[in-house]
Amino acid sequence: MTLGKLQHVDLRQQWSDEAKDFTPWLSSKEGLALLGETLAMELELEDIEVYVGNYRADVVAKDTLSNEYVVIENQLSSTDHDHVGKLVTYAASFEAKSIVWIAQRIREEHRQAIDWLNEITVKDVDFFGIEIELLQIGDSPFAPNLKIVSKPNEWTRSIRSQRQSFTKGDTLKLEYWTEFTSFISDHKVDIKIRKPQAQHWYDVTLGKSWAHFVLTLRTNHKDIGCELYMGDENAKELFHFLIEDKEAIESVVSSDLEWNELPEGKASRIVQRAKIDPVINENWDQCFHWYVKSVAKFREAFIPRIKKFQP
Repeated sequence: MTLGKLQHVDLRQQWSDEAKDFTPWLSSKEGLALLGETLAMELELEDIEVYVGNYRADVVAKDTLSNEYVVIENQLSSTDHDHVGKLVTYAASFEAKSIVWIAQRIREEHRQAIDWLNEITVKDVDFFGIEIELLQIGDSPFAPNLKIVSKPNEWTRSIRSQRQSFTKGDTLKLEYWTEFTSFISDHKVDIKIRKPQAQHWYDVTLGKSWAHFVLTLRTNHKDIGCELYMGDENAKELFHFLIEDKEAIESVVSSDLEWNELPEGKASRIVQRAKIDPVINENWDQCFHWYVKSVAKFREAFIPRIKKFQP
């Protein structure tokens, strides 16, 4: 079988003008979805060409996972000195938590500047330098590709900024989920990468705002879990809808589940657990493989039924 040859395409063959062509594409659902996948965010457009004094921010979006602003500055050329000042200005003006600089090429001195900004800022402000390229095989449509060339070191940044309040357990959780994100990236697992946090859970979205899977670790119980979390006004109704099919669901999952209606609260949960101690580093690979297998089984068991649910 003959293999195609991957070719690089001049960006201006697709976007001849930065403001009229590239910014509208980047702020479209397609562009923000690609950027969100690169940054492990779920981005929704707020506005474009937003005035900040004498400057205009190209794109302002919100990460729906954190409900925080993301300011995006884009160039169809190599980076220039003028934009370094803009990044800092936008961070202050919007109180944005993520500042993204996308260009055809991030010059070395500007990559160093972004690294330095990530090193000196401690109040959860993240700076990203991203290069964009267009690829093509034969006569195929152009395919945009984003490459992060400068980003915050989440592990050292989080440790430095929260060192005073971190407990030993917090540090372990942060390191645990940091390793997990590396695991799913290295193994190309179909789980969206999240920013690691010092918490006992890790969300896996289903495309529904009112239901999602949650991966957990419990250091005191020495176990890990995978659960379906239902958290809006329809949670109880969905729980009762699913429990009617309890036997079939547990057959697909190949395990008994904890069916927690939680009648006194708003949410309901359906949980599977495994007796693997997450405190022991040597167990992490086993934990991560269990998560991946459990998410696949939960998707098979729950997603078709959730789609049939009519609140």
